[in-house]
Amino acid sequence: MNNKSINAVVGVGVMAVALGAIAKPADAFVITNTSATWDNVTLTDGTVVGSAGEAASADNYVVFRDVDGESQVRWGEAGYGWTWEENWELTTKEVESGNWEWQSDWKKNRWGRWYDAGDWEWVTTTKTVEEWVDKGHWVAPTADYKSGLGFKGVDNLSLDVGEVFNIGSLTHYNQSIYSRTAFGESAEITLDLDFGDSGIGAQSFNFAFSVDETENDQAVCPYQTDAGKGCSDQITWDFSIDESNSFMFEGEEYTLELVGFSEQVAASTIVNEFTSQEKANNSAGLFARIVQVDTSEEIPEPASLLGLAGLGLFVARSRKKRISQLLA
Repeated sequence: MNNKSINAVVGVGVMAVALGAIAKPADAFVITNTSATWDNVTLTDGTVVGSAGEAASADNYVVFRDVDGESQVRWGEAGYGWTWEENWELTTKEVESGNWEWQSDWKKNRWGRWYDAGDWEWVTTTKTVEEWVDKGHWVAPTADYKSGLGFKGVDNLSLDVGEVFNIGSLTHYNQSIYSRTAFGESAEITLDLDFGDSGIGAQSFNFAFSVDETENDQAVCPYQTDAGKGCSDQITWDFSIDESNSFMFEGEEYTLELVGFSEQVAASTIVNEFTSQEKANNSAGLFARIVQVDTSEEIPEPASLLGLAGLGLFVARSRKKRISQLLA
């Protein structure tokens, strides 16, 4: 797995969720590990690659893979990284050589004396020689040189309902790719939580992330960009609560809510977007919380989240409400 440099500029859309402000009664949930799988990448040309579309292939330049426990989806035609693969073989060939040689032609003159009436001629010879020849070829860049997203989970979590926790690390592989090919603008992710022997078992939750892969040579970059680099990209999520899945625990129904990103596990605030600098592998912690499903409660506006957290309360979520209300 490529080394990750944590230099993401974690964004401008602060959700004002204070991690330390949420009350922590006795831990309700123990999660042995988290992991994820990627699916259904929507490319800029409208192609969907994954279970809901066409398979990943050399034609669409999409690759799904696992590298050292990190689930990745990579896309685009790599702009660099071609390598020459040597293939030395011992071969034989015919080599022609030559030199000028005197060709004698002895004759008698009229006095009966012998003389050489010959001349110089170019004489060629052919011989077989052996030599080592490199019959190698250029090898296309590996997926390490493509852009894309990766997720690596964490182990051994103990937490309560509504407690914000680091569910894993989200990495944007911001590599240079050719603009003549389609590249990812969104990708679905299934986050898997293993609750061990608590009776809850393994649970899966579905989300989606959007990626704004900007043109690198814009006169004015849309997001904060480090000096000397091409325009940075930005990653956001499409919705925050998984409306499709929930689980029961001690007679109550629960689901998973994505809260946002942070550069550090112990950050005091998290945000709903992060900016990824060009030609780097930028990582941010992905934060979430387990919330109780309660269809009788209204979903509060984002501005009220900090106040509720400061009072040590968790917010009951409704799976039947539109998620856009959270980010309105």
